[in-house]
Amino acid sequence: MKTKRNFIQTWLLATGLCLLAAVAAPAQQVFQYATGAGTLYYTTNNGAAAIQSYSGSDTSLAIPNTITGLPVTSIGSAAFYQNFTLTSVSIGTNVAALADNAFFYCPALAGVSIPASVTNIGLAPFVDCKSLTVIALATNNPDFVSTNQALYNKARTSLIQFPGGVTGSYNLTAAVTNVGEAFVGATLTAITADPANAYYYSTNGVLFDKSRTYLVAYPGGLVGGYLVPTNVTVIVSAAFEYSAGITNVSIGTNVVSIGSFAFYDCANLLAITVNPTNKFYSSVNSVLFDKHQTNLIQYPAGLAGSYIVPGTVTNILDGAFGDAAGLVSVVVPDSVRTLGVQAFYSCQSLVSISLGNGLTSIGQQAFNECTTLTDIAIPNSVTNIGSYAFYYCPGLQSVTFGAGLKSLGQEAFGACQSLSYVCFSGNQPADGGSVFYFDTALTQILYVSSTVGWGASYDGILTAPCPSCGNLVASPTLGILRSGTNVVVGWPVTATGFTLLSTTNLTPPVVWNTDAPPAIYSSYFVVTNPIIGTKKFYRLKQ
Repeated sequence: MKTKRNFIQTWLLATGLCLLAAVAAPAQQVFQYATGAGTLYYTTNNGAAAIQSYSGSDTSLAIPNTITGLPVTSIGSAAFYQNFTLTSVSIGTNVAALADNAFFYCPALAGVSIPASVTNIGLAPFVDCKSLTVIALATNNPDFVSTNQALYNKARTSLIQFPGGVTGSYNLTAAVTNVGEAFVGATLTAITADPANAYYYSTNGVLFDKSRTYLVAYPGGLVGGYLVPTNVTVIVSAAFEYSAGITNVSIGTNVVSIGSFAFYDCANLLAITVNPTNKFYSSVNSVLFDKHQTNLIQYPAGLAGSYIVPGTVTNILDGAFGDAAGLVSVVVPDSVRTLGVQAFYSCQSLVSISLGNGLTSIGQQAFNECTTLTDIAIPNSVTNIGSYAFYYCPGLQSVTFGAGLKSLGQEAFGACQSLSYVCFSGNQPADGGSVFYFDTALTQILYVSSTVGWGASYDGILTAPCPSCGNLVASPTLGILRSGTNVVVGWPVTATGFTLLSTTNLTPPVVWNTDAPPAIYSSYFVVTNPIIGTKKFYRLKQ
């Protein structure tokens, strides 16, 4: 399934901002077609037009049959990604192909009209469209059918899309053999299956395979906690994804496999707990890990505040902190080597993050849409930063790059409109193109004068030598977490000479008291205090 976590290759066309070229191939020209209050971006090939993206504020849109005399024959993957104004769409009668996730996350979209000409529909074309209640398909379409509000293949054996805005319960007939990810982002409170169905079984509104060992789909509108049944061994990819109702999940002894993004972007999920006897997975302070806590798999998106990543972790996996709306600050220890794709995607309250000195790679879109992030210091150990890693971080003002950086991906810092200070501590890195594209404040890039490879400009921006890069982080990020009846406050051991202060009242004049001296745990200084039922505020002083 191509969702916001893995549609990297179509990102630029999906935003309508620039062209995307394949490696070692000329860029395909993108044309524009004006709508009532927006623009369709399209390419041409073999006498036909293909819609690649849309930008604008139309509420009702009719995709034309032709553009400049050319038939419009396809709508590309994520072409209408994250449009917030469209309420209805009518697809033109020459369109034959509707790609994967073509209308991914269009929260206002209520109705879609699909003509008989559409004979090729990709995976979940209307995924996470939580207002969608009507998929109107031409009755003479030769390959697909709309029945009981859902979109199927003609034989009604494969469910292609269930409309996200339809609530209540939905029953799969005995004929259905494949549901794919049709229920991802749905607001149903129950998914049931006909007892005669040979492939699926349901209990308590949750869908399983017939053997009841695979948990296939959890209904996104079902509110409360969930205990995974003891017979389940596999939680499939995206099984709980975009489930707004789930608040906590308990995983038992027998689960041996959890698919990618299984618990991604569950907005109200506060805790994932694993039975200690499970041989493959574990949980610490409501966060999901592998058994030995070397891979951080999922931080619950509804869990707010600050977080210190345990010193055992070497990899923060794809989407691990994605869409954690209340996450404020994170300390990443020196043990961590990689940040996965969309590791911190759209953490829109994330103000600060301290990256450890063992980190080598920052994945694609790792901090995309972290709108409140203001400064970032890239450690010397980082060699690669992926495409769109910090794309659309409008609050980001300054970045320093460590000496080890070798490559910067395409649009790594695109659309960071406030970015005004950039300094490189090492030799000029390779760039994937338009690294600082669509930036309105950056007029100069600094590089340490003793490094090599630098010319008069980098990525089209003037450069200038400097003696050294300034230290953006005057003090370390302070992390805090609950451990039983105690609260644990910590900061990296590399930040020496700091004293922890606390107060219970921020009303002036504030009296700050010195806390107990810290102990050393793994790669942190930590102070453990009992929870006394009174608010307590902390700061560091050097």
